[in-house]
Amino acid sequence: MNTKIYNFLLLLTSYLFIGCSDFLDVLPLNDVVLENYWTKKSDVTSVLMGCYESLQSEDCITRMGLWGEVRSDNMKMGVASSQDLEQLVKENILPSNSLCNWAVFYQTINRCNIVIHYAPEVQAEDPNYALSEMKANLAEATFIRSLCYFYLIRAFRDVPFSREPSIDDTKEYRVPAESFDVVLDNIIADMEAVKDDAQLYFRKPNPDRAQESAEIDNTARVTRPAMYALLADLYLWKGDWQKCVECCDYVIKFKQDEYEKLLKRRLQNEVWLFNDIPLLMEKIDNASGYAFTQIFGQGNSFESLFEITFDEGLNNNNRNNYIGNHYFNGGNNPSNGRLAAVDEFYEGLPTSSTELFNTKDCRAYGSIYQVGTTQFYIAKYAANTVVLNNTTSNWTPSYSWRSSNYAHWIVYRLTDVMLMKAEALIQQGDDRFEEAFSLINAVSRRAVNSFAPGSGEVLKYDTYKDSKESMEQLVMEERHRELMFEGKRWFDLLRVARRTGNTRDLAKTVTKKQLTNISGIQIRLADPNALYLPYYRNELKVNPYLHQNPAYHTGDDSDLEKN
Repeated sequence: MNTKIYNFLLLLTSYLFIGCSDFLDVLPLNDVVLENYWTKKSDVTSVLMGCYESLQSEDCITRMGLWGEVRSDNMKMGVASSQDLEQLVKENILPSNSLCNWAVFYQTINRCNIVIHYAPEVQAEDPNYALSEMKANLAEATFIRSLCYFYLIRAFRDVPFSREPSIDDTKEYRVPAESFDVVLDNIIADMEAVKDDAQLYFRKPNPDRAQESAEIDNTARVTRPAMYALLADLYLWKGDWQKCVECCDYVIKFKQDEYEKLLKRRLQNEVWLFNDIPLLMEKIDNASGYAFTQIFGQGNSFESLFEITFDEGLNNNNRNNYIGNHYFNGGNNPSNGRLAAVDEFYEGLPTSSTELFNTKDCRAYGSIYQVGTTQFYIAKYAANTVVLNNTTSNWTPSYSWRSSNYAHWIVYRLTDVMLMKAEALIQQGDDRFEEAFSLINAVSRRAVNSFAPGSGEVLKYDTYKDSKESMEQLVMEERHRELMFEGKRWFDLLRVARRTGNTRDLAKTVTKKQLTNISGIQIRLADPNALYLPYYRNELKVNPYLHQNPAYHTGDDSDLEKN
């Protein structure tokens, strides 16, 4: 038999699906053939679960977090860090840096391509595999593939793009890089073609189980609202403001409908309407914050749309080591992670406001943990709960830390979508400013426990309404506060720089944390090419069609490209 096919299937099944498939149990190894595997629904779902499992890998989660965050103004060096991470933080990035290795994303993409290639053939053969099930599986695989390409173009700009699986000797999975815009347009088209094929629910609410809700059961796999959230993000980067707004509206309407269902089942006590949008309440007065605990401590919350889930009860070896290694590691022996929070965002709280956080903003205390006077750890995801007590003159937050690294990684949640819509509305003109402000203010009001409109609000529309620049700054600052340490900040700064054609503001913002070579880094980042990562040197060796990003071109890389 074809050796490449055999090795591929043996590796794929042994690595991903031990205990999940009877493939290797049914046939002797020397009788395994490709056609005998793709014959039933369970074959498709097994490989599809492998796509999700690939997202869970430490290599993948680490890059999702670092590529979208570590070059921003949010993070600085912690302790016991790797050399490659330190060079990334210092903007001294070379093609030999292992964090520029994109292999795990292309492995995931290829698994998705395989599902998309074979699922229709299986559906035609297996009478138990309904057409609607097949379409839903294709939508899930398309989402995961598109998400991977989206990370790649935001990190590297121009990347190889293929929808074809590498499954036999007739195709080499080595292709030239396509431009950012070409890849973006292609994944938008892919998503549009299947967005309504995804399942709305994987499990519906059971009214006989008081603590169960559909929103908790349906965020670990790709549902239709998650499809629309990713599409909204793609359209935001494309600059198609109306399409972005329409996709956001779908998600917001879905959550409003879910809230109505909670009302009917009398389970809405932790969800409150903020400017007509349902969000989890924060909780002060010496009580655990509902929003933080449910969103980041427990995970799969009402507000979640899609998150990569780590279940301690199912697989003790499948942990989120990105959080455990890079964020604050509490447990019995508290120690800083490889990364730390930048001082200026927290220093001075809770007695006085910082340049980013108001003293009443619960997000400050849920994101950053201060030890002594000089250490600022990353608390988000690392803590199970944050108890906020404002019954004295000063806030006195206290924390319970995770004993094991099973924090979920949130890809999209409702407030992210609300702020995407606000950003798109602002770009549509001043007649949309008030609607945009209402969305931003809803997110802010939740954070400062302003339950009644006009009471206790921090933001005032009159301060921003007369200037597009002020509104743009407002939405970016609110995204900064709301999504800190969630792998979004660098990408947000990059998106604005691409839209305006101005890298100076980005360079000025991200170099505030630097201690040395500030002017040199700013000069370097003035080159738009330097906003993206270099191609990893090993990729240049194996793919002759790749040409190094000019910002990182060296004589050695030139020699590689000739070979």
